[in-house]
Amino acid sequence: MRAILTSVCVCFGAMSAAQAGVVVHMGAKESAESAPKADQVVYAQDGMLRIDKLDSAGHVRDTTLIRDGTIWEVDVEKRTFMKFDKSAVAAQQSAMSDRMQAALQNMPPEKRAMFEERMKAMQQQSHAYTLTDAGRSEHVGSYSCQIWQASRDGKPIAEYCVAPKGSLTGGEELVDAAHKASAVAVDVASASPQIARAMAPVYTLYGKMDGFPVLTRHGSGGDVRDEKIVTGIEKKSLPADQFAIPKGFTEVTPGQAGGDN
Repeated sequence: MRAILTSVCVCFGAMSAAQAGVVVHMGAKESAESAPKADQVVYAQDGMLRIDKLDSAGHVRDTTLIRDGTIWEVDVEKRTFMKFDKSAVAAQQSAMSDRMQAALQNMPPEKRAMFEERMKAMQQQSHAYTLTDAGRSEHVGSYSCQIWQASRDGKPIAEYCVAPKGSLTGGEELVDAAHKASAVAVDVASASPQIARAMAPVYTLYGKMDGFPVLTRHGSGGDVRDEKIVTGIEKKSLPADQFAIPKGFTEVTPGQAGGDN
């Protein structure tokens, strides 16, 4: 679902006084015994959410902004961004359909029929994702959290350990932004069956939980592929440009050179 996340070189209005925000630092663990290495930073303020993914040197690799009914995904290295809202995604879907229909008209009947059958089969392919309370808890640092399990077609693929907002620094602000991010993601995805089928379980979790995942494990059959934990949370006033795209970045569209499909 990386194709539904990006940023913009847009001025979101001058906010002279920054409001109190929350910054969540997350680290990735290579093994159960290893120390977490800085991997991701989440910012929340006034219902807006920003997620920075870091490279091995700790520099921001790409950024996701979710605010005002829109998802922006920024590629910091390429200095580009993409915009996803419901109307934009619907327009992209319509344009793709028009191009496909035009291409079909130029195909021989047998080839057209074969292609249509193939596309129909692809559209019918889907995975059933479920998210359930696993009925067990863990401790992550100073946090006590409840395990939620994500499954695909009945097979576990991830676990999220959710700490209640009352135990988190800035928990109200953080959970409010997470709930709004979930609603935006669901709304955007509703314009595209492909995106809806690929919706990451964590966005469903964001909409359900009254807390925040302080631990995330991906893997199946007891084989943990990666694990991320919250290493620190702080409250601080965030400037308006924390939720805007740096000037000089270029907008691209999915399928365009420099953009994701």
